[in-house]
Amino acid sequence: MKVSVIMSVYNGAKHVKASIESILNQTYEDFEFIIIDDSSKDKTLKIIEEYAKRDKRIKILKNKFNLGLTKSLNKAIINSRGIYIARQDADDTSLPNRLEEQIYFLNANPDYAFCGTNGKRLQTGSDILLYFGLDKIRKVLILKNCFSHPSIVIRKKILCKYGLYDENFRYSQDYELWCRLVYKYNLKCKNLNQNLIIRSIPTKRFQTNKKVFSQKLNTIRIQTKYLHFTKLTLYFFLSLILNIIELIFIIRLASYYEKFLKKIGF
Repeated sequence: MKVSVIMSVYNGAKHVKASIESILNQTYEDFEFIIIDDSSKDKTLKIIEEYAKRDKRIKILKNKFNLGLTKSLNKAIINSRGIYIARQDADDTSLPNRLEEQIYFLNANPDYAFCGTNGKRLQTGSDILLYFGLDKIRKVLILKNCFSHPSIVIRKKILCKYGLYDENFRYSQDYELWCRLVYKYNLKCKNLNQNLIIRSIPTKRFQTNKKVFSQKLNTIRIQTKYLHFTKLTLYFFLSLILNIIELIFIIRLASYYEKFLKKIGF
């Protein structure tokens, strides 16, 4: 078993079929597909079980209680058998050659710990263009996340040696891991300059205020945690100030929104 594709899903019945099929239709076929149902309340589990009956590469893990993404991903990694771990999100899809391209790159570059890819936005069709050179990533990563989490393929031995996702972070757990590997352990990484995933980006911001707030707060925590591994620059302080301003804005916006709902009788 060369690759373990891991996916955690909670109430994902609307999109999970397309996500599963995008993995099952990969040109690279030597993989297991570990899907964790994070105690869904809709028909997610039933859908996954139907696919598992038809394709033995699917392995289902069920959470009795909702654990969240971080703990669920760690659970999947611990139960995986592959030498590579590939991420997939339940509302995103992978192009058919995604795994083939990424495994080829990592096989050809054994000194690289992990790689991601560019992608497209489902809602608009616009490109998600990321920094793909190692030097640029090392300069920019402390300012912002340079990777699309569901595009990542990483060597399992790296996770076993340097640690899994930090369960202190319910959100932005991927950003913490990349900063840890790049800055603390000086490992190599890259984004392939190819659009190999299609991402569904939420557009209803009011419904995700709590999540956005937590992500911004965690981003600031991570940046300050790994700051001493990098060179201080004006851009870092500007980025930090911007994140703090956005955090304050989210708090104010959420407060106004709650007052508005009360005013109209909700």
